[in-house]
Amino acid sequence: MTGLTGVSKAIEFTNKRISQYAASDSEILIQGETGVGKSRCARLIHDTSKRCKGPFVELNCGSIPRGLVESELFGHEKGAFTGAIKNHVGFIRRANKGTLFLDEIGDMPVEVQGHLLHFLETKQINSVGSDSTDTIDCRVIAATNEPIDLLIEHDDFRQDLFYRLNVLPLTLPSLRERPEDIQILADIFLLQEMTLAGRSGLKLSTNSYTVLRHHSWPGNIRELKNVIKRAVVLSQDSLIEPEALGLDVEMPFRPIDLKNIRSEFIEQVIRSHKFNMTAAARYLKISRPTLYRLVKKHNIELDS
Repeated sequence: MTGLTGVSKAIEFTNKRISQYAASDSEILIQGETGVGKSRCARLIHDTSKRCKGPFVELNCGSIPRGLVESELFGHEKGAFTGAIKNHVGFIRRANKGTLFLDEIGDMPVEVQGHLLHFLETKQINSVGSDSTDTIDCRVIAATNEPIDLLIEHDDFRQDLFYRLNVLPLTLPSLRERPEDIQILADIFLLQEMTLAGRSGLKLSTNSYTVLRHHSWPGNIRELKNVIKRAVVLSQDSLIEPEALGLDVEMPFRPIDLKNIRSEFIEQVIRSHKFNMTAAARYLKISRPTLYRLVKKHNIELDS
């Protein structure tokens, strides 16, 4: 892999930063909307760094129960807590001599953030339930699609950890900020999906390219890839027309402004997700603690 795909100035600048950061060994904080390619960017940095022969270990902090984050990150000893029936090697140890990528770092519980800060400063860790200390050599790259300044303001993210991670900051551009790359990416995804589907000879029509360029892409590259996947499945002809894309270009994406968000909307989102607060928070693109604070602020009843 030589860099992120595209010809736009935004991607040219991003690839330059990737090259510069790969030559360093300092912590990196990648910020950007969902679907912009933060994981791939972290992998690119690892693969072109001096740690490329070491492991690349990825932990999505929002994909595991909050009560297990510390155990997954640092490991635990047998008997450390109920259910700990054997020793568990944490993600930090697995990343020794390589790179640890912490995706959705904004979802990490604040109490665990303190332990992570200690590791970044000392490179030493203790497994849960153990008194022994181990020294681990790994580079940490973190990523988030949430506004860190807002998380810090609401005490959902430690400011000292932010400063420790943000040695090398990198903000990835959204797809709508790089419209000249849309056709290039669409053609690449089309070839990939045709191969997977066992089809050949499909092409996007001129009108389809126009629709793709005018869509606002709230899900960014991930959404574009899924749109092309759907088009390959639905298109009956060799020429893919806009109808197969399933896009509504009349509905531009507008990011939610937390300061003006209304209680009725919050309640509607929570109910539509059947009171699954994690799913509702992800839909709103905020952390779960922030959602709970909004619920308390607006006196929203959570009785299902």
